[in-house]
Amino acid sequence: MLVPVVLLVLLPTVLGLDRYVVSDRSMHGTLGRGSVVLAREVPPSDLRAGDVITVQRGVGPNDDRVVRRIVAIHGDTATIGSDAGADARPLSLTSPSYSRVWLAIPWIGYPFVLDGGWLLLLSVAATFLALGVIVGRREPQVVARPSLPRQPVGSR
Repeated sequence: MLVPVVLLVLLPTVLGLDRYVVSDRSMHGTLGRGSVVLAREVPPSDLRAGDVITVQRGVGPNDDRVVRRIVAIHGDTATIGSDAGADARPLSLTSPSYSRVWLAIPWIGYPFVLDGGWLLLLSVAATFLALGVIVGRREPQVVARPSLPRQPVGSR
């Protein structure tokens, strides 16, 4: 039961990885909506064309991060876009580090991107709990103990 928690919460933290849930559909085919992405901060000099990175969608601190593929790099400017290729745009590589995707796990993040996803997550957990209680309930079995052989009276 604790294996998913360890793998998705504790292990990435120990390895120095950041977790993101893909909430947009722009990387459909490579990283679908609901994928959990583990990313590592790397300097801009480590980025190559074909790498997948996470970038902030807007300029505010609370804006969502989106996943984009680096199409090309020319000097200190990268061209990033989705897998559909329709929204390619330049990205100035002036930041000291960027989050490069290290691992993506599909579908696990769906409860976090769907409206009412928490309700879905709770109902699935309640179903598994109910199944565990029902399956774990058994009638007590009578244990037959072997009888001890009787010793004849008067013998010792």
